[in-house]
Amino acid sequence: MNTDFNQLKDLWDESKKNQVSPTPDIEDLIQLAQKKMRGTVRSQWITILVLTITFLVIGAFFKYEVHFKHTISRVGIALMLGGLVIRIFLELISIFLSGKINLTETALKSNHSKMSYLRFRKIMNGPVTVSIVILYSIGFYLLTPEFSLYFSTAMMVLIDLSYILAAVIFIWSIRKAVKKEMTILNEVIHIQEDILGKSEQGL
Repeated sequence: MNTDFNQLKDLWDESKKNQVSPTPDIEDLIQLAQKKMRGTVRSQWITILVLTITFLVIGAFFKYEVHFKHTISRVGIALMLGGLVIRIFLELISIFLSGKINLTETALKSNHSKMSYLRFRKIMNGPVTVSIVILYSIGFYLLTPEFSLYFSTAMMVLIDLSYILAAVIFIWSIRKAVKKEMTILNEVIHIQEDILGKSEQGL
């Protein structure tokens, strides 16, 4: 991904120096932008796959291994599984929105669809993801009262502390992935706007 992005910037710097025949440079830039967008969409499909597997594993665990009877526990399960379903659904919407973007038209006609996609990803990766993680965590800890009927106090403390550690690592990995994705999307859009300006100057 970093190699592709460096190539993208190098091609753009090269095109700035060449004012005689900008068309081939613009076409190369558009192709690399499309490649990076495909990489972003591919990572979204991987996220959907991971979340779906997680949903199935947790759902099977609750259905076949542990039969919770308390209402608060069932609320906890609903929060955990519901959060995963919401995230999967939002990733599918994001992929749908990315499919509406024609990078060629975006570069040449300043199509607003790229901005709608970027705003959606920012909202989804920001407040929405934070809210889902919070709801998932609340759901997990709502299981604690009924879990404590089957595990010792020491084991419950270990489970709760382990979840905190896992949540910190998970949030850190999400922030890192989101920062990388948003950097790529912002830079692609910035380069496309520069291409638009160059194209208009050439008209």
